[in-house]
Amino acid sequence: MEQYELIRRKFYIDGTSRRAIARELGHSRKTIEKALAQSAPPGYVVVKPRARPVAEVVEALIEAILEADRSAPPKQRHSAVFPPFLSFPFCPFGGYGRL
Repeated sequence: MEQYELIRRKFYIDGTSRRAIARELGHSRKTIEKALAQSAPPGYVVVKPRARPVAEVVEALIEAILEADRSAPPKQRHSAVFPPFLSFPFCPFGGYGRL
């Protein structure tokens, strides 16, 4: 965002040429043209959803635990869903950060 503002300020206010801006800031002339054509940089758009190979394996188990907790008395409900998965032999998690 700051680069777009800087490019637009140099061109419209300071009167610097496109070529000089590209040389000074280290951008290509195509990038300078894009910055001058748009008032803000285009946002990041995800084309397709990312794969969740770890979560997809145990998603049904998580849903089953949460569903069982809804009907359980308050003292018997799970305070965290993750610890029960550590006892499974197929546990794909290396740590809390992967889920």
